[in-house]
Amino acid sequence: MLVLAILIFNISLCGVFAQDEILLKEKPGTFKITYGTLNGQGPDQYGNSCGYTKAESGAATKNLVSLVDIFRRNPVLKDIKGFDGYCYLNGGRCNTKFGYGLPSTPCFFFEEWSLRKGKEVKQTSEPPQWCFEVNMTDKFCSNGFNVSNYNNEGRPSNPAYKAEDMDKAATALRELFYLPGEKEGVSQGIDRYGDNLILFNPDRPEYWSQITIREVFRLLLDYYKLYPDKITVETMVPMLENEFSNFSETEKDGFAYFGNPESISRIGSTKNSTPVMRPNPEYWNRKLPRSAIQFMWLEIPPKEIVKSKMDDRLKRQDGYYYVSRLLYELDVKDLLPIISR
Repeated sequence: MLVLAILIFNISLCGVFAQDEILLKEKPGTFKITYGTLNGQGPDQYGNSCGYTKAESGAATKNLVSLVDIFRRNPVLKDIKGFDGYCYLNGGRCNTKFGYGLPSTPCFFFEEWSLRKGKEVKQTSEPPQWCFEVNMTDKFCSNGFNVSNYNNEGRPSNPAYKAEDMDKAATALRELFYLPGEKEGVSQGIDRYGDNLILFNPDRPEYWSQITIREVFRLLLDYYKLYPDKITVETMVPMLENEFSNFSETEKDGFAYFGNPESISRIGSTKNSTPVMRPNPEYWNRKLPRSAIQFMWLEIPPKEIVKSKMDDRLKRQDGYYYVSRLLYELDVKDLLPIISR
C-alpha cells in the first residue's frame, strides 16, 4: 500500500508540474537581428590571420541578412507566435589553409513565452537555440584524429621533441577526419551525412578530399616520432611501421578507410562508408569576393526524427518545440539560391 501511495503521489506531482509551465503558443512575438564581430577572430591554428577587411565584413553581413530573410519565410518565423526571436550573426573559425569565404556561425534564439504558476514569463536566460555554419569546410576535422600537441611538456625524454615541430605535426594530423556518416545525395547541391546537411556549389571540385594510406601513415609517424615521451616513441613507431608494411604497395597508394578498431592506426584498405578525408582548398571559387556564401553546414536530422522530437517537446511543453518546428517546416532547397556560383 505504501508503494502504491508513493506512486500515486508522484503521478500527481507530475501533473502539477506539467501544469505549472504551459507554452503560450498564440502569444504574438517579435524578431530582430543582432550582430557580433565577423572579422575579429585573431590567428588560426596555423598562426595566421584571415585578415578580412571592414568592407568584406560589411558585404558579408548583407549576404547573411539575405540568408536570414530566407529563413523568415518559414511559417515559424513569418508569423511569430509564442516567442520573441532573434538571429545572432557572429564570426566563425578562421582557417588560412582550407578556408576562403568569410566564416560565420548564425544562431537563431527562441525566447519562449510560458504560463508559470499563473504568470506570463519569457525565457531569456539560455533560451532554445539552433546554430549552423557558413563558409567552413573544416567542421569535422579531428574526428578520429584528435591528438594533443603537448606544447606545455616540461621535461620531454625524447631528444627529437621540439614544441614547434610537435605542434605542426599535431595540426597536420588533426586536419584529417572520418566521413561523418554515409553520404546521401539529397539533390543537386545538397548532401546528407546522417544528421548533417551540406549545401555547396556542385560545379566546384569536391569540398572534401580522400586521403591515401601512405599519407595517413606518414602523418601518424611524423607525429609519434616527435612524441615527448621516449618510451611511447619506442613503442608506437615500430608498431605503426609494422602495420604500414602489411599493406601492399598498391594498397598504400589507395584510399584509407576506417579499419580494424583493435589496430593501433585503425586504418584499413577495404572500401566502406567511413573513408579518411581532409578539406579541399580547391573547392573555393576565389574569383568571387570573400564575403560570398559558398558553403553551409546545418544539423538537421531526417524529417521523421524531427517530427518525433517536435511532438515530444510539445507534449512536454518544452520551448525547443519551436526549434523542431522550424526545422520541420524548413525546405532546405529554399536556401540553395544563397550559395554563390
